[in-house]
Amino acid sequence: MIVSRRTAGTARRWLWLALFGLLAIAAAMVWYLALAQRSGGSGTGEPIAVFLGDSYTQGTGATSPDQRWTSLVSAERGWSEVNLGRGGTGYLTAAGVEGCGREICPNYVGMVAEAVDVKPDVVVVAGGQNDFSAFRDDSTTVVAQVDATFEALREALPRARIVAVGPSSPGEAGESALALDAEVRRAAEAVDALYVSLLQPPVITESMVRPDGAHVGDAGHAAIAERVLDALAAS
Repeated sequence: MIVSRRTAGTARRWLWLALFGLLAIAAAMVWYLALAQRSGGSGTGEPIAVFLGDSYTQGTGATSPDQRWTSLVSAERGWSEVNLGRGGTGYLTAAGVEGCGREICPNYVGMVAEAVDVKPDVVVVAGGQNDFSAFRDDSTTVVAQVDATFEALREALPRARIVAVGPSSPGEAGESALALDAEVRRAAEAVDALYVSLLQPPVITESMVRPDGAHVGDAGHAAIAERVLDALAAS
């Protein structure tokens, strides 16, 4: 079969046009993914939610990571979860190997830079129970760290939604625990964050507490998730 030069030239031109079209599509996809990353998107259309907190946030006590309260909330809300929870930490309190499994785990304000690097759409700061003892001894210092945490987040992430989940207690909350709960609420609301109290009314019941007396199992994680989801739905 003999193909004329004109026919061959036309075929080559169509081949080049098809190739350029594919390259244009590929370039557009790369540009879109880069734009999504710069704007805090996950690349999948899901908002990125970063969680700062303690062992409850990390998921201690849950039978699997997908049963921890942070993951239950993220699944229900359609968030892409980035969990930066570190056991033993708080607004003031840092931890080491015994608390978080690492040599050094900073307090919450010390984790702000790592949270900001994620370019999140939502930031959830949870906990405070590891600060109960420090708060009883020197409430002023703890409150200053609470303020610093939320102020730093709002300054670095002016468009992000911030959610503060207050401290919890496996037993009856005492006067100092309720006072810290109130201080976290005040600091959160000062930067236009949603506040979710786990103490008023208490979300944890005795049956949810594990034998270690400090953490909760799946039922406790589910109860915390329900409290947070209810607050988000109402806001």
